[in-house]
Amino acid sequence: MTDDDVTIETDSVLPPLDDLSGCRVQVVGVAPPIRRQLARLLAALGIRAIDFADDGDAAWQQLLGKGVDLVLIDQAQGAGNGYCRRLRLDGKSRRLPVLMVLEHDRPADRSAAFRAGATDLVVLPILGPEVVARVRSHLENRLLIRDLEAALGQIGQDLDLARRMQLDLLPTREDLDGVEAETGLRVQVHFQPSAQIGGDFWALHRLSGGRTGISLVDFAGHGVTAALNTFRLHAVMSESPPDGLDPAGYLSLLNDRLVDLLPPGQFATMSFLVIDGRQGVLSFAGAGATSPIVANPGPGVLDCSGLPLGIKKDVVYQTGRIPFSQEAALLLYSDAVTESPDRQGRCLGTADLEVWVERCRSRHGFAGIVADFLAVRQPLADDLTLLHVCRGGVGCRDDRA
Repeated sequence: MTDDDVTIETDSVLPPLDDLSGCRVQVVGVAPPIRRQLARLLAALGIRAIDFADDGDAAWQQLLGKGVDLVLIDQAQGAGNGYCRRLRLDGKSRRLPVLMVLEHDRPADRSAAFRAGATDLVVLPILGPEVVARVRSHLENRLLIRDLEAALGQIGQDLDLARRMQLDLLPTREDLDGVEAETGLRVQVHFQPSAQIGGDFWALHRLSGGRTGISLVDFAGHGVTAALNTFRLHAVMSESPPDGLDPAGYLSLLNDRLVDLLPPGQFATMSFLVIDGRQGVLSFAGAGATSPIVANPGPGVLDCSGLPLGIKKDVVYQTGRIPFSQEAALLLYSDAVTESPDRQGRCLGTADLEVWVERCRSRHGFAGIVADFLAVRQPLADDLTLLHVCRGGVGCRDDRA
């Protein structure tokens, strides 16, 4: 560049939409007389933090020490294309706006600048208002992206907090050990949230007479609404525990409460089972839930279909009862188990789950099932809940070596 290449006309420059006084601009490969002129142009935007460098190496050291918001490079000084490529190869600077100043408006020069990673071009002779307008536009975009990234970061923190709160709803290891100590009922569980917060949770209920209740819930949809619904239902279940009600009666109670609480179009599927170890009986009812698999001792399927909770009041559910001997075992699962395809696009069916419940009879069978399932089905599109329940007989090998 030379002094004759720059025309400074700042009177007609519109003020920036955002305050750019906190921005830092780096000018690379520009002759000293032009530096002063560019400084005046940038000052018209309120920018005072300007770093000048003679070449790409010096510019890189400046960048590492201070960081900048925009780079202005004179391609003709030999710093341009090489330094621009270096910026684009670095993870921290790859999105940095770079304005390349071209000596000639030739297609080959323009193509070379864009191939090197230039964001925008300025062709000599430079007009002051043009430089100011381009710098202003790219810096305002830079600030907008920064604000969006900060907002997304805050949303991410909020979602992480919501996910942790959802995990706090679930039974703890101490809860599982307590149930086993009181009733002899062993529960093995794998719960894995998907990338989003969702509407799945499960619960244990210590009931009178040495009975144990197990509920598995899946609200429609994902995200904040589904997560809020899990807290709504958990609060209702805490206020109205199932003791004294059969499974169908408890689903009816929850359904009538949810109809008044859920927004239109929201609903939950749920299975509720009660194991009476003293009588050796399993009672169960469902509201549109997945079908549990029982080994008693041979495999079978429990019907937990029915109208999902929260759609309309006064729904009548049905309680089923089957023997649950010392050798019996039970497998409950969320729909992520049957709706997550493997790498060949295949989903699991009932026959596969019947094999699973038999595999759980072997030592480490449950852990092996989980590992095999996840090995070919990642990432999960939904929350994964998998429960194996047994009473300590041959169907209940210790999976916790």
